Amino acid sequence: MPTDIGSILIQLFSGLSRAMMLFLVSSGLSLIFGVMNILNFAHATLWLLGGYLTYTLFQLFSNTFGDHALLIVPAIVIVTGIMFVLGWVLERVLIRRMYAREVPEQLLLTFALILIFGDLIKLIWGVQNRRIFLPIEPIAVFDSYVNPYFFVIIAAGFGVAGGLWWFLHRTRYGKIVRAAVYSRDMVSALGIRIPTIYAGVFALGIAIAAFSAGVFLPIMPIGLGLDMDLIIQCFAVVVIGGFGSILGTFVASIIVGIVYAFSIFIWPGGALAIIFLILVAVLIWRPWGLFGTEMRY
Repeated sequence: MPTDIGSILIQLFSGLSRAMMLFLVSSGLSLIFGVMNILNFAHATLWLLGGYLTYTLFQLFSNTFGDHALLIVPAIVIVTGIMFVLGWVLERVLIRRMYAREVPEQLLLTFALILIFGDLIKLIWGVQNRRIFLPIEPIAVFDSYVNPYFFVIIAAGFGVAGGLWWFLHRTRYGKIVRAAVYSRDMVSALGIRIPTIYAGVFALGIAIAAFSAGVFLPIMPIGLGLDMDLIIQCFAVVVIGGFGSILGTFVASIIVGIVYAFSIFIWPGGALAIIFLILVAVLIWRPWGLFGTEMRY
């Protein structure tokens, strides 16, 4: 276990950056379930697809305009838009047919999407890991060095969390989304098209995941199989926080990220097991999660 301030700060920033990655992916997963009651098991695979698209677009921009770190910004923005459209199409064509189905059938469909998009990634990009390398110099913190890109990731996570809160609580569309969670029949009776709400929510969740993949490419290589590891952790975060609760997802992500970062020093081989011990404890204490409600149990 580190005892000097520098090492503790490095682990803290590492844990927070990991927490923001989990939040950015899990928030879309939680939002989709909270509004639509759909368990999207393919969420992390769509995140992976967004990462590969961002990598390809960044390489294209670099070859066209020369190497520049800021070229990652338009690449992320464009891919986020592309994945929003893809999410909209998937909801309109496939997902909406699952609303009246049981959870096992939902999981079968979304698992099929994992296989389809996984093979598509393999055909286009191969099996090699991909990563964007940016010229980032570490900065000194006490007697240690920290990657300043950690602060970019942390800021992105807090920014998306604030944006989601503003969207859900301060915009008309966001208030309609929240109302649809509790009474879809009433919202529909007001003349608001529920299918359009669902399509927008699903597309937004996928877009946030794609955004997070692009943000993380400079510090974490992506490759086949990473999506399966990530989706398990994201489900743990969503269950701990409470399905459908963005605040719960945010708090649970911070808990999981920081606990994981420091658990590596205590029990390197069992850091992930500690996370699931927390999950079990929460399920025993509050089966609907820290910030969930019994109606979402």
